[in-house]
Amino acid sequence: MPTNASSPEATPRLRRELVWFNWLLRAGVLAVVVLFIATFAGAAPASAHWRASGSGSTTASVATLLPPTNVSVPASNNSNVAVSWTGSNGAVVPTGYYVTRISGSTALPACGSSPAAPIAGTTCTDSSVPEGTHRYQVTAVHRSWTAAGPVSGTVAVTSLRDLSFDSQPSGTVTSGSPITSFRVQLRTAFGLEVWGRGVPVTISLGANPAAGTLSGTLTATTDGWGTATFSGLSINKAGSGYTLIASSPGYAGAVSSAFTVVPAAASKLIVTSGAVLTGAASSAATLGPVTLQRQDAYGNAVTAGTSSVSLATSSAGATIFAATANGAKISTVTIPAGSSSASFFYGDTRAGTAAITAASQGLAAPAPVTATITAAAPGRLTFDAIPAVVLKNTPITPPVTVHVLDAFGNRVDSSAQIMLQSNCTIKGTLMRAASSGLAAFPDLEIAGKASGCVLTANSGTLATDTSSPFNAD
Repeated sequence: MPTNASSPEATPRLRRELVWFNWLLRAGVLAVVVLFIATFAGAAPASAHWRASGSGSTTASVATLLPPTNVSVPASNNSNVAVSWTGSNGAVVPTGYYVTRISGSTALPACGSSPAAPIAGTTCTDSSVPEGTHRYQVTAVHRSWTAAGPVSGTVAVTSLRDLSFDSQPSGTVTSGSPITSFRVQLRTAFGLEVWGRGVPVTISLGANPAAGTLSGTLTATTDGWGTATFSGLSINKAGSGYTLIASSPGYAGAVSSAFTVVPAAASKLIVTSGAVLTGAASSAATLGPVTLQRQDAYGNAVTAGTSSVSLATSSAGATIFAATANGAKISTVTIPAGSSSASFFYGDTRAGTAAITAASQGLAAPAPVTATITAAAPGRLTFDAIPAVVLKNTPITPPVTVHVLDAFGNRVDSSAQIMLQSNCTIKGTLMRAASSGLAAFPDLEIAGKASGCVLTANSGTLATDTSSPFNAD
């Protein structure tokens, strides 16, 4: 039969436990009530923190962008090719797809798509495709991810109406300058001219070896003879193997002969490497290399001609420029004909930040190179000025201070132990550790009257320093 906890028969231990439980229960209820009142009264919530340590493991799921599949095209078609595919079937949903037309060994953007302008759906029409045999590839895009699908079968494109380049762009074009005028003609499948006024013909880049941009009036309408004339077009990036594509609704497109875009005249200098230098003070050129390149207005490297580049720095220290690391001192570098760039190294004895500038006649200067120079290794000691006359038997005021310097006079962050000696009788603490390269001796005094006193500071292998003479009176 259970024992009643309130009865005399209940054990003392059981009674104590029940009393303790009853107190905890009432304290918990009271805490809840206090928290409820504080919350509704707008009191700031209480908080606590504690430190914990330990280890553990977890798992995370990863996903992959899958490529599209079943890329299909008709076996034959006119100048407008329908392309379809099955979308990516994975956990990562692509933001779109871009399509590439493969003609022989050349791959060109198709369907007006690109990695930056993908297609949302799973079908597209590639318009004004040149006659010939082509294949297609579709690539899925998700943020910076891409996944290329398989290449389609071939499609043979034939058309009753074609475009042809009646005249070609010149074989060599200067970047940013107009391409010589050329003409595109409407023709039948048998090569006969089609006379028709007002048909729009558009020019775009085909092969684009240097990721150039085609500028100018890209669409022209045909005259009464079915001819569209283009002038004033330009390409900004130098490269070899560019082609142009002519297209028009209802006509098979045409591809121009290949041509080369060469750089324009040099107009500026830029720093291609070494724009920020960091290193210890030195009397030799150890920082670099800094590479300067001459470019045209469109960012193309220019190799024509010779350019002499003058170098300068804002540093007040002893500085050196050299063509090679630890090399002989120079003040100019030369960009020779056949090259677009030249390099140099830099050295500086003054700690701090300096701006290095480069200048060449006729070329816009590059942004300055920033050189951050830190102190070299500790090399010597130096006293701050001591008054010519100090009071005898009284701590010298201001206190005697000694700095740790590198070989070039830059203050060094050091904790070296520094000891003082003198030809006069001195009292006080004669050895102190430097803090951030500075040791102060606030209780140092000259015992009795003296003249011609000098102090000497020593610290291991560091070069010693002697103060200027002073008298004690």
